[in-house]
Amino acid sequence: MIGYFSTLAEAATYFSTERLETSAWDALTTTSTKDEKTACLTQAFNRIYYSQEFILPKPADATADELVTLKKAQAEMAYYLAEHLADEDTRKGLQAQGVQAAGAVKETYETGSGDKTPIPPAVRDLLTGWWSGTDVPFHAVDIDRDEDYSVDEDVTDLQ
Repeated sequence: MIGYFSTLAEAATYFSTERLETSAWDALTTTSTKDEKTACLTQAFNRIYYSQEFILPKPADATADELVTLKKAQAEMAYYLAEHLADEDTRKGLQAQGVQAAGAVKETYETGSGDKTPIPPAVRDLLTGWWSGTDVPFHAVDIDRDEDYSVDEDVTDLQ
């Protein structure tokens, strides 16, 4: 297993059938000492699985329907890493050193953004069902009260 993918061949099928642009993935190599595609998929899995933004199921616990979406998210995260990890590492390194502006391109960094792990919007959209936050509305109900007013009554103007 490579995260949510059973094999590297399964991930390769995703890139050849579901993603139009694949040059960053295609540029990853496999040698006798390093398999960059497996490493990239593993790092992508780790980034989304251990992200505090989501509560994702373990690969063995995901349903077949969930796996379809989780594999897409992992593959898209892998593509992002293949394309942008070197630049991200450089920028995050500068931010960790407290740099607020850098380079001839006049980059400026938002204060406090250095501790945020980048996850591309397409991946975040795929993982919305596992968001760790809550959209549950707050509800108030009547409980044993000493007052004669219900929770629905405006008591701000009572004398």
